[in-house]
Amino acid sequence: MSTGRDFLDRYYQLLGAGDIDGVVAMYEPGAEIVRYDGVAGTPDEIGGYFRTFLAQHPGFALRSVDQLREHDDVLMWDALVDTDNGLLQTVHVVTLGEHGLIRRHIPGMRGYWGR
Repeated sequence: MSTGRDFLDRYYQLLGAGDIDGVVAMYEPGAEIVRYDGVAGTPDEIGGYFRTFLAQHPGFALRSVDQLREHDDVLMWDALVDTDNGLLQTVHVVTLGEHGLIRRHIPGMRGYWGR
C-alpha cells in the first residue's frame, strides 16, 4: 500500500464486503490483533475476530475517516462506521511491516449509538 489513505480504503472496502480472507491477507505472518480481552495471533484467530466483529455489527459501511496520522511504520486513525445497529466510532493503531502488511493492530471503539 502506498499511502495510509490507500491502506484504509482497501481495509474498509474488504470489511464492508465481508471479505474476511481479504482482510486477513492484509496481515503479515506472525501478526497480532491486541485487545483487552486477548490477542489474536494466527490467521484463523484474526479471521475469527473479524467474523465476530461483523456479526455483532451487520451492515458495516465506512461513513468517514475523521483523523489519520502516518509516521514511519505506524498508522493511527479514527473513523465513523454505519451499521444496521447504529453508528460506531472506532479508533485504530497499526504498525506495518516492510511490505506494508499489518504487523500489530490495536482496534478500539470510542462510541456507539445503537438503535
